[in-house]
Amino acid sequence: MSIYQFNMAVYTKIFLKFPRRFWPEAPGKEFFLYASDRRGYYPVWQQFKKEYPGSDVLLVTVSDDESRRIEQQSDNQTMAEAMEVLRKMFPGKDVRDATEILVPRWWSNRFFKGTFSNWPSVNRYEYDLIRAPVGRVYFTGEHTSEKYNGYVHGAYLAGIDSADILINCVKKNMCTYNVKGKHD
Repeated sequence: MSIYQFNMAVYTKIFLKFPRRFWPEAPGKEFFLYASDRRGYYPVWQQFKKEYPGSDVLLVTVSDDESRRIEQQSDNQTMAEAMEVLRKMFPGKDVRDATEILVPRWWSNRFFKGTFSNWPSVNRYEYDLIRAPVGRVYFTGEHTSEKYNGYVHGAYLAGIDSADILINCVKKNMCTYNVKGKHD
């Protein structure tokens, strides 16, 4: 089965709200990087002054094993780790504790089990198989998009394709979904 050929990737965006800014604000200072001996330990930080003026929010991105580890611990533990990293990144600054934290838990959510699909090299045939309806149940999502799997716009475009298939079924009684052969 095609569905067993891919894994769900885990990519976690952790949002921290602060009472005030302590990070640099200037053109080209949107991202901050942290290098740790520990692979993937709170490495990529982003501030949102341009997009959300006055928000005083930082985003830190973790992935794979670090995402899984963080999802298994409390938000308080995650905040403590993030604050320790920020204080190392900005020594001499008055880095106050964050007042709020948001830690999405896509991997541990039984309905998602990850953030986005991580396909190996597959062709259109495998995509067609995974989106083929089973009876009256239709499938759609970024994982069914050959060109844009793993991305929000892949989910959006796949949703439009699936809606067209359903509309043709209802309006034109064209309810068959044919998967072309692997080498067609």
